[in-house]
Amino acid sequence: MKRFLWICFSFMIPAVLLHAQQVCYVMRVEMTDGSVQRIAVDDVNCITFETEEVFDPRQAVDLGLSVKWAACNIGADTPEGLGDLFSWAETAPKTDYSEANYSYFVNYSYEHIGYNITGVAKYDAATAQWGEPWRMPSLHEINQLMSCTWTPETLNGVKGYRVTGKNGNSIFLPAAGYQPGEERLEVGTQGYYWSASLNPDMRSSAYNINFRGYDAPWSASRAYGFSVRAVRD
Repeated sequence: MKRFLWICFSFMIPAVLLHAQQVCYVMRVEMTDGSVQRIAVDDVNCITFETEEVFDPRQAVDLGLSVKWAACNIGADTPEGLGDLFSWAETAPKTDYSEANYSYFVNYSYEHIGYNITGVAKYDAATAQWGEPWRMPSLHEINQLMSCTWTPETLNGVKGYRVTGKNGNSIFLPAAGYQPGEERLEVGTQGYYWSASLNPDMRSSAYNINFRGYDAPWSASRAYGFSVRAVRD
C-alpha cells in the first residue's frame, strides 16, 4: 500500500553554480525515521515523493458491534498473515499442542481456571501479547461476529473469509488451520479462532469460531493450537 506526498514550493535557496547560466538548488527533506536527505533539483516548481505506508497490525476495525476487532491475527503483520497459534489460556506459541504438553492438564485432569478469561493477562493471549485494552473475545462477542456477512475470499494468495458488518466495514480472517500436536493442519482450508469462554458443560473445551460452521459457536479441546483475533472496547 503506497501513498503520495506532494511538496510544492515557490522558491529555493541556490546552493551550487553548475555552469555559468545554470543554478542547482538543494532541498532538505526530513524523513519519518529521523534521517535527513538533501535533494538537488534544477528549475522545478513541484516535486512528487512516493513513500511506503506502514500497515499497523493493531488497527481496530469498527464493524458496528459492541467491540472493535483487530485487523490481523496475533503474531501476524498483515490481514492475510496466519499468525501464531495458542492453546486456550496459554499466552505464548509453542511447537507441541498435545494434551500432555498443555499447561492446565495436570494429573490427567483439566484445571478449572474460570469460565471467562478475557482481559486476564495471565491467561489471555491477546492481552499478554499486545497489552491492554486488547483481549480475547467473549462468547457473546463471537456470536456478534457470526451475525455479520461472511464471504469466501482469497487475499494476496491466502484463502479465508471476509467478514463485513452492517456498517460496511470488514476484516479478513485467513484460513490459518489448527494444530492438535506437532503438525499444523488444514492451512488454506479451515480457520479456528478462540473465544475467551469455557464450555460449562465440558470443561476440557472452550468456545471458538471456525470455518466449518461459522453460523454457530463450536467448542474444542483447550489443548489445541488455534488462532487468536483480538478485540477492544
